[in-house]
Amino acid sequence: MALLRSNGLLAVCLLLLCTIAHAIDTLSTSNDTYGASNDTPWQTYLSAPSLKPPEILVTKAEQGLADGLVFVGVNGEPASTQNVPCIFDMSLGPRLGSLVWTGLNYTEPFDFRVQSYNGTPHLTFWAGRLLNGYGHGSYYILDQTYTIVANFTPPGFPEGGDIHEFTITANDTALIDIYTPRQTDLSSVGGASDGWIFDCIIQEVNITTNQTLFTWSAFDHVGLTESYNTISGAGTQSSPFDYFHLNSAYKDPAGDYLVSARGMDTVYKISGKDGSIIWRLNGKKSDFKVDDVAKFAFQHDARWINDTTQTRLTLFDNGANDKIKYSRGLLLDVDQSAKTVKLLTEFENGPRTFGQFEGNLQPINASNETTNYFVGFGSQPFFTETSSNGSILLDAKFSKTNQVNSYRAYKFPWVGLPSTNPDVVYVKDGAKVYFSWNGATEVENWVVYTADMADSPTWVNITTAYRTGFETEVYLSKVAGLKNLVRGEAISDNGTSLGWTDATDGTSFFSVGSNNGLRRAAASATPTMIAATPSPTKGAASISLVTNSLLALVAAISVGTMLFA
Repeated sequence: MALLRSNGLLAVCLLLLCTIAHAIDTLSTSNDTYGASNDTPWQTYLSAPSLKPPEILVTKAEQGLADGLVFVGVNGEPASTQNVPCIFDMSLGPRLGSLVWTGLNYTEPFDFRVQSYNGTPHLTFWAGRLLNGYGHGSYYILDQTYTIVANFTPPGFPEGGDIHEFTITANDTALIDIYTPRQTDLSSVGGASDGWIFDCIIQEVNITTNQTLFTWSAFDHVGLTESYNTISGAGTQSSPFDYFHLNSAYKDPAGDYLVSARGMDTVYKISGKDGSIIWRLNGKKSDFKVDDVAKFAFQHDARWINDTTQTRLTLFDNGANDKIKYSRGLLLDVDQSAKTVKLLTEFENGPRTFGQFEGNLQPINASNETTNYFVGFGSQPFFTETSSNGSILLDAKFSKTNQVNSYRAYKFPWVGLPSTNPDVVYVKDGAKVYFSWNGATEVENWVVYTADMADSPTWVNITTAYRTGFETEVYLSKVAGLKNLVRGEAISDNGTSLGWTDATDGTSFFSVGSNNGLRRAAASATPTMIAATPSPTKGAASISLVTNSLLALVAAISVGTMLFA
């Protein structure tokens, strides 16, 4: 059962003033039936038939979630048809689990998130060709209208950049990585004297000029014997030995770099002046005494909470080991003077998932000591939000199997202002109209207008519907004054007009000026309450998110935990 976010009497009043409508978005709350007919269940929409984002399974959702939207770079196997960036609304209420935006032009996205560029929020990610544990592709920056403002590859590497890191620094430069083959003597690790490795390279790049500002090579600074990886059948030109496996890099205000290497079980601090290693944390040559409960293996996503003080470090510990059989996020106390590391907090999900590859831990607001944390489980399709002490507030899954997964998962504030128009479909026989707007985050209500002809001098507002999800289904059978054509206007929570759909008679579409002859008829100044007939769901475990009758009004003023069957 979905619980509407409580806003007291205000929530009740808003519902009373708006037409009751359906969301076509589907949400599952039962592990037993989730994906019963498909290992990678997805959502579908009449007004946007090309979009098929994952259907979300939510097993826990409680009060106390941080504001923001969830960002998942869905990189599923080709057969899943789900390998695009997706933004989801995971707030408590009727929009829980609903899509906000997806970009069909970008396949196999990695590290999809919000970053500041030129002083404003942008979407950033890698997209390209995923290979065996690395990739060849390019880096994208999109503005709030979802327009590409930058797309680049690493200078000097025509095959493209790697999947593992794309961070925009405080100076608006890009920190990226490259996996490139390099021939070397592998006899020290049981390989051929003329063998091959993957050298992991970090580049800092001027995004505007595509000039290299800093380069660091793992092989130039870290020996093969530090690796925990075994060479097995690798070490050839066609299958280089991935001894280091870099998976995150971050530049601090002093100009030094924090680097995570999965193959070494080590986090490195690297000098920005000469590339020398300042220290190693964990691994075979650790400069720190790491408490047993703080030790990690095959880790990802090492970051400072505060990159100036540098006393607390977050990372995703893939594990597992003899004592801990699951993957977890770790918040570590790091004393760089005493060279000690202690565990402060462990973050896990309800199922205690083992994510063998990938993953991340994000402090949602790092400047707040009591911030919530967001955990992505990488190669397993789970994400979790916890309180600062690790208590689970949200547990979710976006595929039944790891045919669909996400390198990292994040939660950020985001305002999307798409340059496209909203979409509409009118099912005339059923007197139903469907509205959606891919990427628009500010739409609170849909106003429905009607007229006899596209060039009619008067378009009459006949009703208003609360936006219940990505796609809102509005029933018009009991609305007075319905004529041959309908169109929709997207309205923000303060009444601002955001955009208009085309007009449609259910068969054809007509472009009409945004306010051409519209008339807000006095008779419909207060929208009519009309009954909603239950819409179809995707199996017994799926919930069609319905804002419906007295039950919805009662839920709107309830406070507490969402309950699941």
